[in-house]
Amino acid sequence: MVSVPRRADVRRSIHRALYVGIGAAGYVARRVRPPHPRPVRSVLIVRVDLLGDVLFSRQAAQAVRAGYPDAHVTLLTLPYTEPLAAGFDEVDEIIAIDTNRIRTFRGLISPATWRTYHDAYRQIRRRRFDLAISLAGRTGSLLAALSGAPRVIGYQREAFPATLTEPVPGGRYGVRRHEVEYVRGLAGAAGGVPPDRILRPVIPADAVARAARLLASAGIRDDARVVVIHAGAVNGSAKRWPARSWAAFADALTARGYAPVLVGSASDKAIADEVRRHSRTNVVSLAGGTDILDLLALLSRADLVASGDSGPLHLAVALARPVVAVYGPTDPAVHGPYYPDAPASLHRADLPCSPCYSMAATAECPLGDPICMRLVAVDTMVQSALQILEGNPRQAGTLR
Repeated sequence: MVSVPRRADVRRSIHRALYVGIGAAGYVARRVRPPHPRPVRSVLIVRVDLLGDVLFSRQAAQAVRAGYPDAHVTLLTLPYTEPLAAGFDEVDEIIAIDTNRIRTFRGLISPATWRTYHDAYRQIRRRRFDLAISLAGRTGSLLAALSGAPRVIGYQREAFPATLTEPVPGGRYGVRRHEVEYVRGLAGAAGGVPPDRILRPVIPADAVARAARLLASAGIRDDARVVVIHAGAVNGSAKRWPARSWAAFADALTARGYAPVLVGSASDKAIADEVRRHSRTNVVSLAGGTDILDLLALLSRADLVASGDSGPLHLAVALARPVVAVYGPTDPAVHGPYYPDAPASLHRADLPCSPCYSMAATAECPLGDPICMRLVAVDTMVQSALQILEGNPRQAGTLR
């Protein structure tokens, strides 16, 4: 009987082959053409992952700008996070590349994928970067190395072999430090000066106007006290509080006169619809109907933001909005709100198996049921929300 390789085994074999092949190519390239560092006039920062992580990475851009005030700073990121990064004043240029296209077989064999990658490669090489910083992951280290910069910096443990010229020992999450601190550490190693304050995301006026129209069309008055709820999570189902719990949370706040609004990307729409199905009230959902700039404007309008560990949660913290959050597989010490300037109430069940998340894979519960999330009681979340809402009143009706 012929055994058929499991998909996971095939994936591991491909990863091993890539690891060896890229390492060998990098080693040969460094031997044939050793890097010759030069004055830093152009810097590439690579961050091709999640929305919240790109927000955290602004700290690196600020540090680089302070350390090299006359340099041209470019941020390489994913297309879906590009609108957020475009509001980083310390970045001169954004280059977007969808590294996820090759995660599917169709994308891998598509000529359009490789034409897009080739065009991005040529665009990067033309910049003649003097310094490249890979903030996270092996893909980031490869892209930083392909830039041709004579100095390539990143964490050694999470880079392909021979892609870094100045590897920083270790990697993220070796100790319980916040993601921002890891970013600041790399920027400091590259000669940057880490900032002492957090800058607010920029919200264009047209996004503020669109958000106001969206709320009005959903029947939410200007004087309503809005609670924005994000029930989804991009990087794993175990990070999501049950839809029934979110529905009960929304119903409880509706009964107290607040206006819950579900938000999220197109991938969150199904989860938002499930929350609405379980709700006893007519909860408004704008999930799938906004872009990142609209989301920023909606978050800035909120009297409270309720979420799991997600990009919208971290955007809300950066906008100095009060938050109530539920955590399970992720560690708040690493992935929680970073120095919030408004009340932030976090809830999690203290279980031996939690936190269990690592960046090696998406957050999926090996038991099939993320009990750490299910054990966070609705009443606890509601009481925390009411304490913030009723203990910190403000005049509603303005988008900030």
